[in-house]
Amino acid sequence: MVAELYLVAESFENNTNFSTPEIEKKVKSLADDFNLIRLYRDTNKLLVHPEIYNTFFLKGVLLSDILYNPIEARKHLERDIINALQKIIVESEVTTNSSQEVIEVLLTEHNEDICHGLIAFNHLQDIEPEFQIIYDSQGWYSFRRYFLGIYPKYAEFYIEECRKYFPNLEFHNNTINTIKSIIKTFPNKVIYHLAALNDKFKDSQDGIRNRQQVLDHFSGNCSLDEKASLEGHAERKPFFTFVFINDEGVKQNVCCEPHLKLCRSDAPGDNTYYQNRIYFHEGFENISKNKILIGHIGEHINFN
Repeated sequence: MVAELYLVAESFENNTNFSTPEIEKKVKSLADDFNLIRLYRDTNKLLVHPEIYNTFFLKGVLLSDILYNPIEARKHLERDIINALQKIIVESEVTTNSSQEVIEVLLTEHNEDICHGLIAFNHLQDIEPEFQIIYDSQGWYSFRRYFLGIYPKYAEFYIEECRKYFPNLEFHNNTINTIKSIIKTFPNKVIYHLAALNDKFKDSQDGIRNRQQVLDHFSGNCSLDEKASLEGHAERKPFFTFVFINDEGVKQNVCCEPHLKLCRSDAPGDNTYYQNRIYFHEGFENISKNKILIGHIGEHINFN
């Protein structure tokens, strides 16, 4: 799915109500995401409408002055912030779609091939939050995950997109096969649990809690369907042990014993209690820079 992301005049609305350090922080966050957008340029486009140049980026200072009047710009912002902003604007595509067209038409038009989003430095009223990418936050990741949940397509696509938008997780190829059985009924539920792992799991690892206590704290902190847990039978561990390639290029067996329980499907009114699971490992220093390792997403593993 291609995401067309728009910078329009409204993107900087209310900027003047924030301090310069706050605006600089937002620019840095956007610059980081811009690098990722460029990395995945086949599925992400940043589009800029020329009307933005005549908007106030800071109190009394037009964006055009920040970009093209270096003497004026350096009175207000650090050089690296100015350079980052110039890079974002200059290297983006120009669009003829006006603010009105983007906000009133394009944002609500999406299908499995394309979606549209509005990049904004502050939340804009009267626009659904799922269509806004707010800085400074994980807005871009949240935006892409939201539409992946709506349009999961097929297993290979889904896992490849997860690899892009959950940067703290490493997905075993086994997940491509196992997710096939639930991809049509649990795409959003999977996204929610993967987002919790990606964004919040490390916060529960304080060096004091034991393994189960970490899982308990994480589960409560993220409002999961049920508490994450460990496998209680040692003889079953080979069933959820997967081979990952470590940083030396050597195969390494990893027992993905902790698991998240996917008990309720995405379908409204479906009261069935399911036994689906996400099996993972907290990570190793010598595998993918200590990312959380995902070995299985799908039905409860049959131990027979």
